[in-house]
Amino acid sequence: MKNLIGGLFRTQEHANLAYESLQQAGFSRGQISLFVHKPKSRTARSTEVRVQDIAKNALIGGLIGGVIGGFLGFLVGIGTISLPELEPGFVPRDSLFIFMSILWGFISGGLTGVILGVASRLLRSREKAEVMTEEIDKRGVLVTVDIENSQDETQARRILEEHQALEVGNPHEKWDLDVWVSPNENRASLANPR
Repeated sequence: MKNLIGGLFRTQEHANLAYESLQQAGFSRGQISLFVHKPKSRTARSTEVRVQDIAKNALIGGLIGGVIGGFLGFLVGIGTISLPELEPGFVPRDSLFIFMSILWGFISGGLTGVILGVASRLLRSREKAEVMTEEIDKRGVLVTVDIENSQDETQARRILEEHQALEVGNPHEKWDLDVWVSPNENRASLANPR
């Protein structure tokens, strides 16, 4: 395993300036590497809404809404909850009326639950997409330097910090190496250098 020091930069511009300064300080091109996050094809797929997910949320929302609506319909049917048009004496409180109240409550509550279930799934997907987009924007560019001694480390750390590195340290300890690849060099990974 190489002795590396790395700096995480918010922008490519700052990373390029640090790269140039490291070369001017005597580090060779072979000692300095730039890395970016791997393309996030999985991110794009994970923010898409699948029909199965929508159907599942619609079913759950419909069942919950239906049960609540049916219960409220039952309370209306037996007269516990009174509605202006259903005052005692205006409507007979027989078993058919109670059944129809429960059925009406179940249907209207179920439809409301389906709508709310689908809407909640779509809203969560949108929020997730926004969060993931923000995370991709935050990831930045990683500049690593292969160091041979503590003097090289001190010099490289100073240069990285001077060029506004957000974090500086050993890449093996600070970052998940499997997600970083070189934008050139045939997509060499930081976890598996060539």
